[in-house]
Amino acid sequence: MTKTTLVAGKDMPACTKFADSLAQFGRRVVACGDHEDIKNESEVNERQQKLVELASGVSTVEWNRGSPISARTLVLNSESIFESLDEVVLYFDEELYASKANQVDMQECSRGASEMVLSYQYLTLEVLRRFKEKKTKDNPGTIIYLLKEGPSAADAVRAPSLRNGAYSIASPVVAAAATSFMAFAENIAAIYGDMPYLNVLMVRGDKSMDTVANEASLAKWLAYYTDTYFEQKLKKNVKSTLTWIRPGTRLQGGGFSLFGKR
Repeated sequence: MTKTTLVAGKDMPACTKFADSLAQFGRRVVACGDHEDIKNESEVNERQQKLVELASGVSTVEWNRGSPISARTLVLNSESIFESLDEVVLYFDEELYASKANQVDMQECSRGASEMVLSYQYLTLEVLRRFKEKKTKDNPGTIIYLLKEGPSAADAVRAPSLRNGAYSIASPVVAAAATSFMAFAENIAAIYGDMPYLNVLMVRGDKSMDTVANEASLAKWLAYYTDTYFEQKLKKNVKSTLTWIRPGTRLQGGGFSLFGKR
């Protein structure tokens, strides 16, 4: 059965390969994009753009991260485009954020809290509310917390070789937001992990892993793993839900590898 998947947190065009690969793996994908880019595209030819998106299986919508109202609108728009919403990937790419934010000042703290902390929390709560209304034990919704880790300033002090130019070093603001993302995901899983209408999966890795380094490979692995894992899972188990899965992990008899906490 084809699923509708919302990818939020890593915007277009940065997540183009990820979204396209999900679409090739039996998903109809709704991705988020910068509102100015979407506005410019729609002014050129809104109808033509819409037809192209629907044909490719990837549609781009606007999301104002700092607004709880926009989080609700995003969920409703995702449902209306493909007539359902089955799966939500909350994607935190720490190194991508680090490449865009290297200041440590009041403005950056405020922006970071809105874009990298509150946005994920607002959207999670809206998805939980909607899944409770629309999903069932026989057709549960799925929330996937996907963390692509990168080195922080503290990591670079401990291991100076990280400053070789191959990595963007996360500022205190970005590093704190990544830790917040992890804590929020784990505690949502702890509270909602055994709800009959919901599946929760947490995935974490860095680009030293081949699967993580290639966005297309990451998306294909995630789609396969998610489908297989929840097909094999016979009984809800909150403790197993609280496990961070390593990208590239292969299921064997329903089992999976453990990934230690940071």
